[in-house]
Amino acid sequence: MYFIPSSPTTMNPALGQAAAQPTAIQSFLDSTIVSYGLKILWAIAVILLLLMISKFIANIVRKNIVKNADPSNKHIDKIWKLIHDITFYILVIFSFFIGFEMMGFNVGLIVWGISFWVGLAFKEILGNMIAGIMILYTKEFKLGDIIEVQADQAYFGRIEEITIRYTIIRTLDLRQVVLPNMTLITVPIKTFSAEPLVKLIGLFGVSYDSDTANVIEIVKTNINSFDFVKEKNTTKVFVSNFADSYIEIKAFFSFDPNCGLLPEFAIGDVNQRVAKAFDDNNINIPFNMLTVNFDKTSDAQNLMKNLPPQQPLTS
Repeated sequence: MYFIPSSPTTMNPALGQAAAQPTAIQSFLDSTIVSYGLKILWAIAVILLLLMISKFIANIVRKNIVKNADPSNKHIDKIWKLIHDITFYILVIFSFFIGFEMMGFNVGLIVWGISFWVGLAFKEILGNMIAGIMILYTKEFKLGDIIEVQADQAYFGRIEEITIRYTIIRTLDLRQVVLPNMTLITVPIKTFSAEPLVKLIGLFGVSYDSDTANVIEIVKTNINSFDFVKEKNTTKVFVSNFADSYIEIKAFFSFDPNCGLLPEFAIGDVNQRVAKAFDDNNINIPFNMLTVNFDKTSDAQNLMKNLPPQQPLTS
């Protein structure tokens, strides 16, 4: 006896038709809406997980800043809060970008659009904020320091306030100058109180008939008589130039910038005391004038003859 095998459809046509047609549940699960919904749920779960990781990383950054910061810096709270928020929100944006990518959005286009408009609208603000973090977190400047900023013009004064976006300097005329923090990290700055000592220069002029050795000794003695002059053995006084009508004397001395006196005022006090010492020792401080010497007396007489007659003064 022989048996001829037959296909399942041939043996049971009803069973074959049922197997070929999907069930209602499978149709529902395979539908586009459900598939997209599952992607959304999965993306939300990933975003929530990444948000938790972002918060954890931001807290680690905050702890490291507080640990390594100067405890005397009263702006440290502002610094760590700002850096914490910036770190957290950057990671949040990154988390949402991953979620959008999982849902099928063009993340590259979104990133380009956001970065372009944010950069265009907040370029100056973000730049000043980053510069403010650098100034507050480092020890290059602090409240009370005397600095000279070479911006559109020279601003000389004491730092009165440092914020995240700008720095306020009180100048010698007691005016407030508000400078963006970007300016302080992009232009040359002279510091006068951040160092223990700074070198100041004094300039003096005496007549050509003066005893320069005596003048140098008088200048050096009077400069070293001030309490704000430190390391007095390093004070240097010397002849620096022979001008048209005077001999120029230059002095270098060490000034204590934390003595409570501005350098300009210190130089003014030095000039006043040296001028009095010159007067007490009969050392002439000449006017700015031109002296003409003649080899022959006749040349001087001929010049005087050719001068126009002087007019009498009238009341």
